[in-house]
Amino acid sequence: MRNLDMSAAQTAQNIVGALAPSEAKKAVALDNLATKALGVLQENGVYAATLFLYSRTSAADKQVAGPLRHQLLALAAGLAPGGAPVVDGADAAAALKFVTERLAGDLDTLLLVKQVWEQTLIYVRYGAKAQG
Repeated sequence: MRNLDMSAAQTAQNIVGALAPSEAKKAVALDNLATKALGVLQENGVYAATLFLYSRTSAADKQVAGPLRHQLLALAAGLAPGGAPVVDGADAAAALKFVTERLAGDLDTLLLVKQVWEQTLIYVRYGAKAQG
């Protein structure tokens, strides 16, 4: 049996670990982006959260959105039925297709991904605060 809380914690550590210890401004940007993404995820779901992370245009958000997207999608790929391949976080069309076809097609998987992403984003917020 897989420990999903540990997977969420490891993913959050990877996201926060992508910041250099001296990058306090990026830590604040990551905290803000994770907070907003968590709100979108809770209110509108996995597809909307994915769209939100691809729609960030400010320079600060772009720097932290890439690692955040990549790690969340990699986590979701491990939860998808049949062990889906990891989607390149830079390709929005492929990521949205992955979410639509591999995650949204199965309600149990979709709800599982939503729950694990919520936990991961909470850990990211705390990790970013600790880093900053």
